[in-house]
Amino acid sequence: MANGGTASGRDASPRWPHGRALTWLLGMTVALGAVAETTVSDVVVNQRWPWNEKVDVDFVLSGETSDVEVTAMWDAHPAPYRLGTLFSAAPGHSRLTWDPSKSPFAGQTLTGFTVAVSNAAASAHTYLIVDLVNGGYEFLPDVPAGGWTAEHKSSKMVFRRIRAGTYTNGEETATFTLLGLGEASAQNYSKLWNRRTVTFTSDFYVGVFKYTEAQHECLNSGTSGNSFKPKKLSYDSLRGGLDVADWPSKGYAVGPDSVVAKLRAKTGGAFWVDLCEEEQWEVAARADTTTILPNGVTTTDNYGVFTNKLNEISAWYGTVGSEEAVVGLYATNNWGFYDVVGLVGEWTLDSAVKQGGASVLPRSGLGDSTDPTGADLSQWNSEYRIFRTASANYAGVALYNVIPCSRQMKTHSDEYSCSTRFCIHLKPLGSLSFEE
Repeated sequence: MANGGTASGRDASPRWPHGRALTWLLGMTVALGAVAETTVSDVVVNQRWPWNEKVDVDFVLSGETSDVEVTAMWDAHPAPYRLGTLFSAAPGHSRLTWDPSKSPFAGQTLTGFTVAVSNAAASAHTYLIVDLVNGGYEFLPDVPAGGWTAEHKSSKMVFRRIRAGTYTNGEETATFTLLGLGEASAQNYSKLWNRRTVTFTSDFYVGVFKYTEAQHECLNSGTSGNSFKPKKLSYDSLRGGLDVADWPSKGYAVGPDSVVAKLRAKTGGAFWVDLCEEEQWEVAARADTTTILPNGVTTTDNYGVFTNKLNEISAWYGTVGSEEAVVGLYATNNWGFYDVVGLVGEWTLDSAVKQGGASVLPRSGLGDSTDPTGADLSQWNSEYRIFRTASANYAGVALYNVIPCSRQMKTHSDEYSCSTRFCIHLKPLGSLSFEE
């Protein structure tokens, strides 16, 4: 990463529980390159008192908001080992707490540490690309020259960063009137898919493309396929079944053989990869616009304008007929996401319940919120999960089911209706191999 810093010194040899010695190199000063607009300094490492396995790495960040990665080396492990990353650390004092009990080194004697703290401005991390064959990941500040290639839909997976902030989701009654609903039905939909604001206090990443059949083959066989159609599979297959993966009651827990678990393993356990929460999905789809479609259309337009705009960004019956299309054929939204409307529905983390008789609409509309995690409906033993946008490869599709605000539901075991696009959650709700 750019503007890296390394520092060292020696402490008074604090000890692990049960007499296991740990010697750290402390008294740190940072050596930086000539360009030092953003710097890390005053790095101090201490084992927690009373002595336990957790270790605090404190430092001071100067300059702009940055992602700060902490690595370490020690006598028995000379290669750099990633202790963790603090995403979007603000200038000033920060702390990363490493818990070795959640790493491969639990119970070991670790001596002679040297800690390196590297930082990069968050702008250098606009895109994150995961290698689905060999594992690992890299960051890019922008789309590569020439654009994304076939490998980014097969042997790799591309995520785009979305910044913390306040966004507008949902639609008003006039939107549904424009799309052909009567006044009573339009009002009903505007209550279910209502206009609201959502605030995220942490950045997050969302997949640029829907999950493809080629990527699915790659995760399961190690060799990428050549079909770029969206992979349809169940919520259970993605996360491992509600007995182990019922969001949010079980948090980010997933089954060991699930798609999400395999994706996390490809990052080396570096990130909380999962499905999008439905509010995150809509923020990504809208790309900070308040129009009906991400590329335009307001309630002062007409149905013809809507379908013309839909043709630009969506594979639906009006553009491809009954043939199911591959991902990435049409224009992106303003943030570079493909196929956020139409083509095929996308599972989100959130649960839903039926409302009244044969209705298949999800729970009533969402309110203004900050860092929402969805409703915990486990007390109703709900078998339904929310998906966004809709399959559009058949005649007569209701176009209000295709737009970004659309909230629909399927049983969690349904294997035939939905794909997804994955999310990397950066908010500090838990830890993988370290504790923030």
